[in-house]
Amino acid sequence: MNQTVLVCSIALLFSFPLSIPAQGNFSSIDAFVKSTLKGEDRLTDAATGDLNGDGLADWAGVIHRRPADTSPTYQLYVLLRLRQGGFHVAEKSMEEEIPGMGCCWMESLEIRRSSIYIQNNAKTASVMEAVTHQFKLHEGEWRLVKIKSYYTDHGPDTPATRDTDMNLRTGLVIEKKQKGDRKPVTRTRRKKFATYLLKDFDFSIRFGYE
Repeated sequence: MNQTVLVCSIALLFSFPLSIPAQGNFSSIDAFVKSTLKGEDRLTDAATGDLNGDGLADWAGVIHRRPADTSPTYQLYVLLRLRQGGFHVAEKSMEEEIPGMGCCWMESLEIRRSSIYIQNNAKTASVMEAVTHQFKLHEGEWRLVKIKSYYTDHGPDTPATRDTDMNLRTGLVIEKKQKGDRKPVTRTRRKKFATYLLKDFDFSIRFGYE
């Protein structure tokens, strides 16, 4: 190839803005959000913080979509800040229908200690359960590393609570139960967990339990 043509081709390539969706790069978070939201879609929650140890403020956000012909959905996106400027879409979860008829919802999203924490709640007439999934970048994959669950039963019988802390890397499971005014009972056990990835996350409170 002619050297002049090659130089011009390279210059043309880099003249395009970072917000080209096909490349997965965006000049800003606003540019990403504007390119992603359609119709009645909205950004329901977002968080910033360093996710990969480079000292830059990365971003995670949950898009709430309302398709005309199906149930509303959630989808989680993770964008890493580039040192030269802009953001790169590093990962995204499944786009999943929100289960139940108003009984289940995404409560909160945080970034801390280089991890993404996303809490989902489920509620019936007498039972409430809040589950937080912790995802962390490990060897190039966004893995589920911990699950914390808080379960409360306010039924007509004796009220009961159960706190469960599961470490998928070590296999340690700590469960604390209490019924009524009785003394809490804490048990620990070991369990071999499979590998669960953020790209497969479906916003279910049971994700990662099997």
